[in-house]
Amino acid sequence: MKIKSFTVCILVVLAVPLSGQVVSHPIVEDWESGNVSSLLYERLPDMHTARAGHNVFYAGGELTVVGGHTAGFVLTPTAEFYSNGVWHLVSTVYPHDNGMSLALGDGQRVLLAGGHEKNLGVGQRYEAEMYNAKTHTFEGFGCLDRNRAFAQGTELNDGQVLICGNHIGNDAFELFDGRKAFSYMKEVSTWHSSPYVLPIAEDDAIVFGSVWRNKHFEPCDTVDRLKGEPFSVPLLKEWMPMLYNQGNHAQAAFIGDKAKHDYSYIIAALNSGNEIALIHIHDTLFSLLPTSCPIPTRSKWGRINYQCPSIADVQSNRVYLVGSDTTGRVYVIAVEYDKRPSPITLYYTDPLPDFGNTTPVLTPDGDLVVTGGIIDDNYSPLASVWLLHTGTNKMMGATSASPLRIWWWLLGGLLIALSATMVLRVHKRRKITSLTPQEMDQVAESESALQTDNGSNELMNRIIQLMETQHPYLNPELKLSDIADALGVHRNAISAIINSQQGCTFSHFVNDYRLRHAKRLLLETSDMKVSTVGMNSGFANERSFYRSFKAATGLTPKEWKEQQNKAI
Repeated sequence: MKIKSFTVCILVVLAVPLSGQVVSHPIVEDWESGNVSSLLYERLPDMHTARAGHNVFYAGGELTVVGGHTAGFVLTPTAEFYSNGVWHLVSTVYPHDNGMSLALGDGQRVLLAGGHEKNLGVGQRYEAEMYNAKTHTFEGFGCLDRNRAFAQGTELNDGQVLICGNHIGNDAFELFDGRKAFSYMKEVSTWHSSPYVLPIAEDDAIVFGSVWRNKHFEPCDTVDRLKGEPFSVPLLKEWMPMLYNQGNHAQAAFIGDKAKHDYSYIIAALNSGNEIALIHIHDTLFSLLPTSCPIPTRSKWGRINYQCPSIADVQSNRVYLVGSDTTGRVYVIAVEYDKRPSPITLYYTDPLPDFGNTTPVLTPDGDLVVTGGIIDDNYSPLASVWLLHTGTNKMMGATSASPLRIWWWLLGGLLIALSATMVLRVHKRRKITSLTPQEMDQVAESESALQTDNGSNELMNRIIQLMETQHPYLNPELKLSDIADALGVHRNAISAIINSQQGCTFSHFVNDYRLRHAKRLLLETSDMKVSTVGMNSGFANERSFYRSFKAATGLTPKEWKEQQNKAI
């Protein structure tokens, strides 16, 4: 009987891919003059807040999302950064729904500005703030020369930021000095909504894109230039650039080499017949990229809709375009742009639940990550996060390994895991038989609590949200039971989930929040005594604060503050 039960378990697990696991499927077909294959994908933990119109970027090596609007088309002045497999929720100064963001060259600071003034995508904002990835804090410091939504920016070689674009009219070139001030540069001949702002020299840039007329986007062949007169590109009258509505796209489209003064880009565009093409841009020259075959707009499951711009990966000499169909399948077009004609490969997934229509971001590993977004309307954004393994080695691994070999790998891994589980259960039973009746009741109660929450991130997310919104760690007498009572769960479940997902005890978990709070106070206040910082961060006494700080950083609070100030 045990063998039959064991076999059934394996069949069930193999038949149903688990959320959060990397999944691949065998190649099923080829299409004329090209290739089709499956794609590895992975669902990451959901964000705390459902979002659309938000900004997404990497800062300090961390995936970060900022602002946007949440359920009901309501602005959300929050941000989240992904660290150690968990989303951490923090507050922003302003919401920046469809505002601009630009990760600056130092790798730590991100400029955020503008966005809608009110819920439902109404109006434009002036406000600007700076995100510091070292401290995970936001500082509101000034305002744009013009109120803007759907604006874009790009950093010039002197560290200044060129900004252009607006939702409806009222557009012009303006410059951010890299520190605090925004200033008017000159008018544009044509205003664009979420334009492409692409440097073509150390101190020059071009601006172009679609315009919003009659409640939809229309193509525009006018290109404005920072240092020069506007000019017309007939190609842009036929092919409208795909709308980029998050963060900065200049780097996402860049394929050149600034050291060699090569400012080249590739962008995706569509025509009135919903055909898709790639446009190669060099200096002020625009031309269609010759490909080995047309970019596919249909699969055997139906039409593929591409509603996001292309993303270039200069490490693999590929440019990616992400689409989806009515079945929920996701498609990734990979174009090898360094070859002529450029070969095209179409990758696809199984239907993915809650996969949002939003701009992907390239990870440091060459994968694409998609955070939140919408499926049907702006009133019901998503909190889901999907990772598409477009990194070249992973994509090759998905297509070169035979299906039979993949099944054997999975089967071997399951056998090892199940064997280890059975050994642990036997050991656990032997240990339990030596317990008193009262102790056995406690074990049963603990296991019951764990069975309720184990295998999901819901409880951990609730704990994190409580810590980051209500800040209970500031209470020096905080106990495990206080968190359990606040969430209405057993204290053993709290302890176990922190231990399994965070890899530490409850005490260490709370102290980590206190230390992060203390670091913010150290950097943001100049006249507060170090001992007061510790007390205001939830530590019971000065000695405990110094000991915990030195153990975590290897430095005293004063030494750490001096080091951070020198780095800035």
